[in-house]
Amino acid sequence: YGKDGKECLIPQDRKNPRMLTPRECARLQGFPESFVIPHAKTTSYRQFGNSVAIPVIRKISEEIVRMLLDSEEGV
Repeated sequence: YGKDGKECLIPQDRKNPRMLTPRECARLQGFPESFVIPHAKTTSYRQFGNSVAIPVIRKISEEIVRMLLDSEEGV
């Protein structure tokens, strides 16, 4: 599928629109500010585009664990 991200531009007053930075992409996916982005921009965009939102996965996994523990107590 491979989009390049140029369809997600940020409007700016009296300037041309800009692309999200790799850091902004990391923030959107829930990566902490301390996360080091060691790759070139193109690779970083690809990696963040292929990643999952950490807070969402954390919440889903917490609910799965809660449900499993609740079901063990009821058995």
